[in-house]
Amino acid sequence: MYVGGGVTIAIVLGLILLPLFGVALWFPFSNADTDGTVNYRSTETLYFNEYWYEYENIKEGNEITYSIQSSPSFISFAIKDRPFETLPTTIKIGNDTDQLVLTNGWYEYISYYLKPESSIIYDYNASSQIDFFIASGQTLYDWNLGGSPSFFVDESDVIQGNGVYNVLSAMDYYLVWYNDGLSTVTVNFTINYSASDVIDLASGPGVYFEGVNTQDTFTVPNEGDWYFFVYFDPMLSPEESTTITFDVTYDTGITSVDRWVDTQPILITIIVVVGVIIVVALLARRGQKKLKSKPSSKVAPTKVPVKETKKSTSTCIRCNSSIRADAKFCPNCGGKVEGRIIGTPTVVTPANAKSCSYCGSKLVADDKFCKWCGTKVESEHIDISKN
Repeated sequence: MYVGGGVTIAIVLGLILLPLFGVALWFPFSNADTDGTVNYRSTETLYFNEYWYEYENIKEGNEITYSIQSSPSFISFAIKDRPFETLPTTIKIGNDTDQLVLTNGWYEYISYYLKPESSIIYDYNASSQIDFFIASGQTLYDWNLGGSPSFFVDESDVIQGNGVYNVLSAMDYYLVWYNDGLSTVTVNFTINYSASDVIDLASGPGVYFEGVNTQDTFTVPNEGDWYFFVYFDPMLSPEESTTITFDVTYDTGITSVDRWVDTQPILITIIVVVGVIIVVALLARRGQKKLKSKPSSKVAPTKVPVKETKKSTSTCIRCNSSIRADAKFCPNCGGKVEGRIIGTPTVVTPANAKSCSYCGSKLVADDKFCKWCGTKVESEHIDISKN
């Protein structure tokens, strides 16, 4: 039975689309179960200034239940109704005041992660001469190993100092007080800083938390996509990385039936397009059958001459006799075409034999050796006594 092209297309498309429709019926294009609940649970490593996020569409009045832990660093956790890249930024103003006790050869520092257009205002006084400088993490490391790097601010052998440093690059800035004298020195300092381009997680509706461990439930005030973020803010902790464990559950309020209803227009469009393709294919097939039913004009057959294929030959390097391309031994001298003869057969093929006595290969009348195995063929003896 012949199956037309249109029917074949219909069968293939049915086999492809029906399983997809079956899956979409219960889980139509969503991470949620049939009741509309989605859970995100994982343990991840975040490096400073990195964040992790997930999001789901959730109805107004439904809840997001969350639990988050971090070790060893503080993290920022937030639930917002917008992507992280679109969150507003702000200028953060802060200050630190403290007293340091520096023994001989000892240093202490305070650090801030700042971006361009930020500034540091410092003011300090000491009971004896000290060195003060502002450095990056790399230059502080080099200095601690005994190097002599350049600092952003460098004040040596002073008992007091004040000034302003305007930040040009985003990095950690270390304010260092070093006692290279013989006696213990007491240092009192006040630092005021202005940090620009700080992600403002606290503004707008949602949840915002800074810490290492929290759990709670948040009720969504309006329907839409709601994101949760775990952000390793470098302004909160000096560590290079931290390990987070989160468990966040969305009760979206959108069941599989709701999602199926929402996707019906798309599926109907797909079915209509497929139906049109099948109809066009069937019409094209009918048109081909009508063309085949019309008598065709006969054309006299043309005879094509058959060319005989010439057998490929080569020449023996020992006796210059012609050798067929598939021969392994010269039929005239018995020499091997390629390589060395490992052993000589003890069998001798009788004269005028049609095939080799050793391997059974077909022989030609003038062959003195088998072209396949090199077995010798007896020469025909002529009895001159009868003449």
